[in-house]
Amino acid sequence: MSWADTTVDSRQNLDERIGVVGLGYVGLPVALAYATHGFHVVGYDISQTHIAALCQGIPEVVTATADDLTTALNSGWFVPTTNAQHLQGCAALIICVPTPLAPGGIPDLSALQAAASTVAEHAHPGVTVILESTSYPGTTREILLPLLESRLGKVGVDFFLGFVPERIDPGNKAYRLDNTPRIVGGMTPECTRHIVALYQQIVSDCYPVSSPEVAETAKLLENSFRNINIAWVNELLRFCQETGLDVDEVIRAAATKPFGYMPFWPGPGVGGECIPVDPRYLAWRARVVHSPLYLLEHALDTNDWQPLYEVDQIKEILNQAGRPISQALVLIIGVAYKPDVADVRNAPALLVIERLQKAGARVMYHDPYVSTIDVSGNRLRSVDLSKRLLQGVDLAVLVTAHSSVDVDHIYRLVPRFLDLTHGA
Repeated sequence: MSWADTTVDSRQNLDERIGVVGLGYVGLPVALAYATHGFHVVGYDISQTHIAALCQGIPEVVTATADDLTTALNSGWFVPTTNAQHLQGCAALIICVPTPLAPGGIPDLSALQAAASTVAEHAHPGVTVILESTSYPGTTREILLPLLESRLGKVGVDFFLGFVPERIDPGNKAYRLDNTPRIVGGMTPECTRHIVALYQQIVSDCYPVSSPEVAETAKLLENSFRNINIAWVNELLRFCQETGLDVDEVIRAAATKPFGYMPFWPGPGVGGECIPVDPRYLAWRARVVHSPLYLLEHALDTNDWQPLYEVDQIKEILNQAGRPISQALVLIIGVAYKPDVADVRNAPALLVIERLQKAGARVMYHDPYVSTIDVSGNRLRSVDLSKRLLQGVDLAVLVTAHSSVDVDHIYRLVPRFLDLTHGA
């Protein structure tokens, strides 16, 4: 008896092993979830330094805690390794590797292709293989399926394959890995059944769809939806500023409508690995199949340029105060890409700081979650918000509003203040 034959509430065969390929932002919390539920988990990653840190109880990602990692290590259910041989004999293999962008904004699937080859080399008949890494529609069928079929036989009979998009939102206390529904797109109905049975061990709800392509596209739709709506209100912000309107008041007024509207707020841009990156996989694929998504492409460009627009705002405020940017001291409040996390991947604040420095400004930053950042090869350290410092800056710019930062206190002490978060 195995997890594929169990119901949601039953206990699974603890001798079965789960292999997780890629122990980063997505893979590590998945691995720890299965270990917590009594599975033997082999966590494989090619980075020796990362594996060494994990073995010492240091997660190195914001999506897993040191306490959870230490508990899993001490229980013996979770074994991190750089030895792919340990993946042999696993009942299921879950691929969670990065899918970044190459120059020109095109998909970079080098890590995924390498992981797929590793999985195909070490998988055995009867294995269930799941891709969680975000990619363009068709990836599971075009990259994973041929590799596995050439070694294992017929999909849905000799092995089981599908796509389950990750849905991780760091810092979200309401929706976690266990209570966020997961989309399951199996290559065949039997594949879907196996994958649903596996994921029902760690999540409360699965939503099966007819194919991996549906699941892949749904994931990109989720992130594109946010990118497009953020771009729209960022454009509206510029219109309101030109016409003397308060964009925040406009949005709050529209939000009183109890149907057919969802409020989004302007900001300095979009960050993280999902919202600014994943929609480009969809835009690229749409171009390949000769069906361009012009609205999405425009939204991506709008949000990419938003930090530069904010730098122009900063320059204008300083010029009006008689302080040229080349002589100004600017304090950036918050550099993480979202509140209450330590993640600076693609954070708009980094581009804002870089452009201010190139314009000659002295730039300091404060972020209780991020002690140091590297900008154009220069390392900056978070500064303490003393009264003397706040009174001595020319402008304070709120980029990320961490809940632990007393924004009202800063506003009262600094001579000039610019809020790029608009209360979001």
